[in-house]
Amino acid sequence: MPSETRPIRVVIADDHRLVREGIRAFLETEADLIVVGEAANADEAIAVCTAERPDVAVVDLVMPGTGTAAVREIIRRAPATQILILTSFEDPKLLIEAVRAGALCCLLKDIEPLELARAIRRAAEGEATVHPRLARHLIAAVRHQDMLTELDSLSPRERDVLALIAQGMSNASIGERLGIGEKTVKTHVSNVLAKLGIDDRLQAAVLAWKRGWVDAQQDKI
Repeated sequence: MPSETRPIRVVIADDHRLVREGIRAFLETEADLIVVGEAANADEAIAVCTAERPDVAVVDLVMPGTGTAAVREIIRRAPATQILILTSFEDPKLLIEAVRAGALCCLLKDIEPLELARAIRRAAEGEATVHPRLARHLIAAVRHQDMLTELDSLSPRERDVLALIAQGMSNASIGERLGIGEKTVKTHVSNVLAKLGIDDRLQAAVLAWKRGWVDAQQDKI
């Protein structure tokens, strides 16, 4: 006779007891899923995952000790455990921190129970599942971070030009302020847009303000 498939071992980490009990109650109806531990905070999550080495840990991002810290430490202590983030908060910063810490899946708590079960099974196989709304947040956050990184590639003069663009100055005004020709300004503007991977001055201005470069550069120009 063929051997039976080993059940997928799961840990549930959430600071709300009702949530933990609800997830456990449903998972216990699935023959191939078994809950081997629960945790109400990051320290408990780390401890139970270290002891039990589950296949999948379902972790809330916002709980005492922070879910992101738990993700990082669980992966360090139990590297074979896959992390499935289950959250109510669509915070791009928290999501990207969790993914960078090693989380494989990101889902919202409004998903259907059967969807959660499918995601757990996929996670146990090393396959990622991301809620569509969270995917949009993650993509936007990564793109934004990439653009911020590109700012660091600008030359000192290009940074000056970008700061003045953000102040709404024309090429002629920028040239007068910096003591360079308008043609040279146009070249700098083209280089700035190319390095940032954007199409127009407005996008460049918005990025400069978000980065907080405008005030900092004003003192240097």
